[in-house]
Amino acid sequence: MPFTAPFRLGPFVVDAEGGLAPGKPEEAPAFLFHWRRRVVRARLVEGPTGQGRIMLQTTLGRVPSTASTHEGALRPQSFALLHWLPRYLPPEWRLMVHADHRVILDAQPPIVFPSTAASLLTQLTCFLLALSPYLDLMDEVGIVVE
Repeated sequence: MPFTAPFRLGPFVVDAEGGLAPGKPEEAPAFLFHWRRRVVRARLVEGPTGQGRIMLQTTLGRVPSTASTHEGALRPQSFALLHWLPRYLPPEWRLMVHADHRVILDAQPPIVFPSTAASLLTQLTCFLLALSPYLDLMDEVGIVVE
């Protein structure tokens, strides 16, 4: 069955070259996936000139409670790491500690629309590879997912 481009495919508009762009700005395509036991939420947001962002958010873990650890140093080490870590993150990444001591990472790498599926997957893979050493560090100091 031939398609006449552009056409809608779910939340995307597909052009003649197979490029994907969000169909409606108010309905930004979103999905989630797991990476190293953490849920990563992704949403594609297009700007007015074809420039856009991949809005990514993941819970890196939770600062350990003094009641749940045998080693009392984990909690102070965790907070010390969280104090210094933002200085070493990529510029489009933001680290937050919520009131319940969950550590959340927000990232907003740029993307140009229309974008191919391969380009989108490449960008997500690059993000995950860049995230991995930070996850190793979180695991080491006891900031893990429950």
